[in-house]
Amino acid sequence: MVKSYRHSLLLPLAALTIGWSHSGSAGGLMVWEIGTPTLGTAGAGWAAMPEDASTAYTNPAGTVWRDNTELMAAGQLLYGHLEFNDDGASNVPGNDGGNAIEWFPGGGFFAAGRFTDRIGWGFAMAGNFGGVLDYDGDWKGRRFVTETSLIGMSLLPSLSWKASDCLSIGLGLNVMGAYYKYESRPRAGLAGGDARLKYDDRDIGYGGNLGVIYKPTAATTLGFSYTSQVDWEFRDDLRLDGFGPLFTRLVERLDGARTGFDMNAPQTLTISLQQHLTGSTTMYANVNWQEWSEFGLIGFEIDNPNQTSATINREYDDSWHGALGLRHQYRTGALAGWALSAGIAYDSSIEDLGSRTADVVVDKQWRLGLGGQKELCPGLRLDLGYTLVWMGDVPIDQQGAPPFSPRLQGSYDDYSLNFFGASLQFEL
Repeated sequence: MVKSYRHSLLLPLAALTIGWSHSGSAGGLMVWEIGTPTLGTAGAGWAAMPEDASTAYTNPAGTVWRDNTELMAAGQLLYGHLEFNDDGASNVPGNDGGNAIEWFPGGGFFAAGRFTDRIGWGFAMAGNFGGVLDYDGDWKGRRFVTETSLIGMSLLPSLSWKASDCLSIGLGLNVMGAYYKYESRPRAGLAGGDARLKYDDRDIGYGGNLGVIYKPTAATTLGFSYTSQVDWEFRDDLRLDGFGPLFTRLVERLDGARTGFDMNAPQTLTISLQQHLTGSTTMYANVNWQEWSEFGLIGFEIDNPNQTSATINREYDDSWHGALGLRHQYRTGALAGWALSAGIAYDSSIEDLGSRTADVVVDKQWRLGLGGQKELCPGLRLDLGYTLVWMGDVPIDQQGAPPFSPRLQGSYDDYSLNFFGASLQFEL
């Protein structure tokens, strides 16, 4: 959907060589894993767990259900496996790119409490959007990307109101900062060799979170959470170097040109259930929708005398998620005092083979979560969790524009993400 289109050489170079993003999770680039107790249920129960301070992030309506002020500090480490395997049709010489994810830290801080019996408050600081890919500089896909980052971090102050003994409503402000970086190695000219293209910027966007908690019985908690779209406008000077004489005029136009990308974090809807099956066993469930089709529409503009601009359609699909988990409290035996949890989840993919690119590698995902919870002493609780995200073999066939028409064809075999997390909750 082109708004204006001038100088046909400018737009294809920028549109086909500048990308964005990450290893991806939750069907797209938004992960369920932030180091909190939901690691142990594969995200199940996300919006229906008002029993700790992390509800300030997952559902602001839950904060008014806290009897005391609670603080939670959570940390996690991600280790991924993302290595390209060439099927023989790639036409740029090089290696397989190495493991493009490896270790990446995450986590957050959460606080929740009440002003009165009817008014609660919350504050959360966490990031569950984006990530980093870092390929070897001389890999076969370097014409498309060598390094890319899109990292979102949210600050979420919120208020909640208990409308009745079984219903609460919460509203939060999402102040979401984002950092975006992209590098690639386009072909330098007719003689071959690598040039360099680089771009990076930061921006802050704003959105809202709406939550509802409904407890029809003492054993049942239903949660509804909506997060609005957050828009970013990245603006930075495009840096080009190492191009041969064939591109002299093009580089003169683009090098140092103010270049903008308009992106967004998509809106989401989550419905969750927490159901006490017995006095010791609790079941959790989720259904979720995320609007990645809007995220795939990227506004692009080069601020030069020609005013080249467009909306680039990455042809992404909205994603759907379902999750189911259990937690069991042990009261006797060797595990007395521990609550152990497990969960399984499925996320549909936002892209297929026709829309998959080396800067955003995602597919349908299965999640398996395991966790343990123990009260160390009155007012101090420890949670440990692990989630495996499995995508298996993910094919790719990305082709670039003439005159050189680079191609990356093959698959990312045994693609997986491993999240290791822990949190401590203090009650004041």
